[in-house]
Amino acid sequence: MKTKLNLKTIGLALICLLTISTSYGQRVTSNDNQVETLFNRDQNITHGGYAGLEFGYTPVAGRSSFLAGFHTAWIVDHTLEIGINAKGFVTNPLHDLLLDNMNYMYTGGYGGLHIAANIMGNKPINVSFPILLGAGGISYIRTGYNGYYDEFYPESHYAYFVVEPGIDIQLNVSRFFRVAAGVSYRYTSDIYLVYSDASADPIADPSMLRGLNASIKLKFGKF
Repeated sequence: MKTKLNLKTIGLALICLLTISTSYGQRVTSNDNQVETLFNRDQNITHGGYAGLEFGYTPVAGRSSFLAGFHTAWIVDHTLEIGINAKGFVTNPLHDLLLDNMNYMYTGGYGGLHIAANIMGNKPINVSFPILLGAGGISYIRTGYNGYYDEFYPESHYAYFVVEPGIDIQLNVSRFFRVAAGVSYRYTSDIYLVYSDASADPIADPSMLRGLNASIKLKFGKF
């Protein structure tokens, strides 16, 4: 089952990359069969860029989690995006029976290279196929209040690699503002969070961060 999931995720990522290269390749043509470049002034290729915020929902180890992120990208000819993306998440706290029934929550983040292909990006409604390639970290933290301020005590933490392909439906509200709604699938390397006592029992399944995400994105810039 794990091998099938890995192959499906890798296949989806390859499809996204193929879509990106194909959609941009179709935009770059030449009448005289000469090699063209991104910075050739004789071409009518446009350049833009934007910064954006992301808010959404993502499951973490079976718990509901709030997701927030920031991304920025360079846009070539309304079609190809290259930039960076960073996201953070936090779950609702729940009692852990193995830790004196105290409240514990998962929190962490990840980020990396952002690449996207925009289909008909200059139209009022268009489609984008983004993919994130990067790394991140997650912690299992005890939360409490000592009478003066909130306290946080980490029980365990772990680093991981991540690949996250997705699809967005985008609405060009104005020349400088775009709203997108989309879904993505986050695939990570195995995560090993364990209790800090002598037992070193696992806190959650190694696939705890793998799954679908839904989010709304607000983008500001020149598209």
